Amino acid sequence: MKIMMTEDDQEREIAEAAARVLHDSFIEAAQTGPVFYVENDVLMSKSPNQLPVVIKRLFRNLELSKRVPKQGTVKIRKKDIKCGLR
Repeated sequence: MKIMMTEDDQEREIAEAAARVLHDSFIEAAQTGPVFYVENDVLMSKSPNQLPVVIKRLFRNLELSKRVPKQGTVKIRKKDIKCGLR
């Protein structure tokens, strides 16, 4: 009996495979040199055989997060910003 895979199932499989690759590559990189990662809104640096070091706290803008939809896609457009030297 053939089971039809839906588009959601295919996307789920792709996401799981990507997560496995990222997980494996992160572990390999962490064993050979320093890595950066975010944990509980804190940017951390971890070197082999050393304790993690806090680099920066990433504070959330709660007012902005209330206005952003919880589901769906949010598109952010790049704006032309010109800076001049004084």
